[in-house]
Amino acid sequence: MARPLNHERRRALLIAVLEYAARHGLADMSLRPLARALGTSDRMLLHYFGTKENLIGQALIASRPDVPALVHGATPESLAAGARALWHDMTGGGEQEPRVRLLLEVLALAMTKPDLYGEHARGAVTNWVGPVADAMRALPMHDAEARSTVLVDGLRGLALDYYITGDKARVGAAAQFLIAAATTPASSPVSG
Repeated sequence: MARPLNHERRRALLIAVLEYAARHGLADMSLRPLARALGTSDRMLLHYFGTKENLIGQALIASRPDVPALVHGATPESLAAGARALWHDMTGGGEQEPRVRLLLEVLALAMTKPDLYGEHARGAVTNWVGPVADAMRALPMHDAEARSTVLVDGLRGLALDYYITGDKARVGAAAQFLIAAATTPASSPVSG
């Protein structure tokens, strides 16, 4: 008879996996060193998660914030303030920084290993873009989906620039420009 899952232990392992992956990356992650670092065995990780890919996928899903709750009832001002707070957290060593670093790695890996990371990468995009676009439509803002994409993906791209260059002033100014452009209601739709 299979050993029943301890759901509390499973949640704790997911948090520890996120921390480990944020420090060591995903590309070369192996179960044995991961298990050693977590104070468990690779057999136990397989018991809880089945495969390394499933373990990584579950850790990524567990790290996603409840974006609809974050943007529910938003105003243009609160969207801009929330985006500024998120940017500060992403680049100031806050809770989001290791998650975003890990997410950027997943997005890059999805291009060369779509069978392993593609679904998680797509989920990470739609998890943010969709709810932010819905909040913008409710305001109403023209071009909500395009604005949401610019805001979410733009901040991720700028975070990548910052993580690589460390140029906080230049990239921070660009982030503030992007946030203002994406969250300021326009009188007419952006033309293509």
